[in-house]
Amino acid sequence: MERILYFLPSKPQPLWVRYSTTTAIMAICIAVQMGLYTQSGFVGLFFLLPGIFLAGIMFDRGSSLYATALGALFAYLSLRPSVTFAGYVLPVVLFSVTGAAIGLVAEALRTEMEKVVRAEKAKTVLLMELAHRTKNNLAMLSAMMRLQAKLPGVSTSEALTEMSERVRIMAQVYDHLTIRADRKVVDARTYLMEICQHLTASISGMSPVAVKADADELYIHSEQAVPMAIVVNELVTNSLKYAFPEGQAGLIQVTLRANEEVVLSVTDNGVGMRSDVADGVGARVVSLLAQQLGGTITRENLETGCRVTLRMPKSHV
Repeated sequence: MERILYFLPSKPQPLWVRYSTTTAIMAICIAVQMGLYTQSGFVGLFFLLPGIFLAGIMFDRGSSLYATALGALFAYLSLRPSVTFAGYVLPVVLFSVTGAAIGLVAEALRTEMEKVVRAEKAKTVLLMELAHRTKNNLAMLSAMMRLQAKLPGVSTSEALTEMSERVRIMAQVYDHLTIRADRKVVDARTYLMEICQHLTASISGMSPVAVKADADELYIHSEQAVPMAIVVNELVTNSLKYAFPEGQAGLIQVTLRANEEVVLSVTDNGVGMRSDVADGVGARVVSLLAQQLGGTITRENLETGCRVTLRMPKSHV
């Protein structure tokens, strides 16, 4: 299909190119028809129809209708001297109807071929992007596992649990993919809401801490969605682990604002951050992912609790 389109002129062509080329094509067909008539006396108009089809598939319906008009004019001029009015009107009318139909079919065929080729190209691009995204996700997982392995005092069970949650976050992004202009984008608001709902469900009955989300409408590229989601997961998990000791009740608020830039914040009303505690794997992962997103991370203690904020450029999708 793509090879056929390769031999056809691109659309649209200038008006004079379309009509002069169509005239040349029909002139060749008429010459063949006249040569056949001279040699055999055959007066059929079948050899004009390929010219109409070629004009339609090369250019547009206007060119095919113009070719039909040229063929009908030739039919009229060639038949009128030798037959009566009734004898040439019906053949000319039938030829015109047939030629117009063939021209419209030719244009529709070209349109469908172009759609198929565009779809094949889009599929190829999306498959390449998927392979690239999968490779990057695996590299991200590998880096986080190396960070986890370097941290002393963490049990194997705890490390595997944390990594399985990160893998789940990565897999979950594919449930929210939307195709826009041959690109994969994610509804960030719905995605983050679902993550927070899952985190709330995971601690239900075990912790008196609530996780709530408030997000603006935002569509982002799929390669940004995974790092952003992991940042939310790490920050909320850190708050659950350290902000509310001894079963203390509390609230973790996840907020996403999308104006000139994207601002993602996780705020809790727990005990706040201690300056004398070294960063763990979660904090390092968050810092690395913020760099990957081209953003910055800020941490601040509040009167009650603390807030961690990710600021990143807003992409256009």
